[in-house]
Amino acid sequence: MPRPGITAMIPCYNEADCVERAYREIRSELVSYDDVELLFIDDGSTDGTLEAIKGFAAEDPLVKYISFARNFGLEAAFSAGFKYASKPWTVQFDADLQSPPHEMHRLVQKVLEGYDVVFAVREDRRDPWYRRLGTRGHQMIASRWLGIELPLGASVFRIVRTSVARKVVDSRLSTPYFIATAPLLGARYTTLPTSHRPRVDGQGKWNLRKLFGHALELFVGFSFRPLVWLNGLAAAMVTAGIVILGLASAGRLGPAEVAAASLVTGLVTLTLLAVAARYLVRVMRVQAIGVPRYQIREANIPIRADEALYGHETPYAIADIWENAS
Repeated sequence: MPRPGITAMIPCYNEADCVERAYREIRSELVSYDDVELLFIDDGSTDGTLEAIKGFAAEDPLVKYISFARNFGLEAAFSAGFKYASKPWTVQFDADLQSPPHEMHRLVQKVLEGYDVVFAVREDRRDPWYRRLGTRGHQMIASRWLGIELPLGASVFRIVRTSVARKVVDSRLSTPYFIATAPLLGARYTTLPTSHRPRVDGQGKWNLRKLFGHALELFVGFSFRPLVWLNGLAAAMVTAGIVILGLASAGRLGPAEVAAASLVTGLVTLTLLAVAARYLVRVMRVQAIGVPRYQIREANIPIRADEALYGHETPYAIADIWENAS
């Protein structure tokens, strides 16, 4: 098969214990290809991650990096990575290397069969039980109950046609949830089972709070069914309230029963308000076009001046609107 040009994109946040191992292993796998680069996205790390990446770049001309002004999150990191990748194909890695870099060759072979995206599905996943259960559960709810098309079991270890990835990034949806946005745009995708291994160094960044918030972003960002259900629930609660009021007026319900019914009604009302607020935030995000998804403090590649924290004063910042070549 042909050997395509590949950007190995590695988002990092406080991965000083892992980043050198990630560089060595990924770099060793890239020697199989002729046109490659390693693009590190430092997501505002506060440990020695950025210093380590700068050390790699000083010795290896294939190493490129972008460093955010603060921690903007994984979605912002891979959005910047896809935007500034200079090769036709981008492979996204995790710095913890739980998805072994040698599996990238199978992803490359699969994508050359005619796909735009190949998502790795982790076999025998070596993560805490709540992460495994949380991922499986919220993806199942999204696909079966909310009608959201997404590849079940897909992970951030993936190979993407860079031009298609930029379409996903530039879609400006309320949330840059890649595995749901790519199918929405019509990208040809598939999945591929890959091996998985325990984290060796450093600490994982995902906890139950982040998992719950991530699931809500998917549900609210890509489906209106919860609003339909809540409208029905609201109508049912109004009907129930009228019935309870009538029974109380007729003396059929005592103070305790009325108080219990009022408590249930109040809880349901708060739930309705919470879900409505999430959708309001979604609308505000879509309309907030001028709010940057991230700001770059420094880099060793050309970056857009409007995405640089210090504007034209930032080294490598350029004045005009710059688009990477596909």
